[in-house]
Amino acid sequence: MMLLYAVAAGDADSTAATEGTPLRAHRYDDVTVFVEPRTQAPERSTREVFAYGRILHQLWTRFPVLPVRFGTVVSDETELEQLVAEHESAWTERLTAVAGRSECIVHLPLPSDAVDSTDSTDSTDNAEQTGTDYLRRRAAEVRAHEHETAELKALLAPYASEITPLPQVRPSEARLSVLVADEVVEEVLAAVEWWATSRAGATITGPWPPFSFCQEVGA
Repeated sequence: MMLLYAVAAGDADSTAATEGTPLRAHRYDDVTVFVEPRTQAPERSTREVFAYGRILHQLWTRFPVLPVRFGTVVSDETELEQLVAEHESAWTERLTAVAGRSECIVHLPLPSDAVDSTDSTDSTDNAEQTGTDYLRRRAAEVRAHEHETAELKALLAPYASEITPLPQVRPSEARLSVLVADEVVEEVLAAVEWWATSRAGATITGPWPPFSFCQEVGA
């Protein structure tokens, strides 16, 4: 059994990248697949997931990789060859798209769902008025958020080859991930930090390996 970690270009220097790891590199025409020989599938524990992630980041410091979904295994080299034959072209295209690029993440505060509770009266008229006021305020906040997002995308457009929304992690925050060339990362960080000075709560983090744009591999 082999636990799959990542896919890299066929000419990746796998020797230095796998030092100090249990990985083995299987080289094909256009891609190299990094695997760990195992007698059983990994446990889905925090320890195993973190160890897996550390190795992925170690590989990325050497060259662009497409991460494989944690826990993906193949039974033997024959099954691995079949997987490569099915996906080699798509993997090569995606590796080209992320080579020489990094990911920056912009964090934007979302409109609050909290109802204004400053008026504690129980009268029907006041309750209806409070509900109307809330809906109007909520609509205005949503419009403002949509305007900020559009403005941000316009700011990033000259730098970004791709922009994608990320799944929501915190209920109060939206995230936009931006794929940018390594040589303009500092310029992008400065531009967004300047833009965020007049927008409370907006921040940018990175650069990170562009895993959000890698179309995670699965068997």
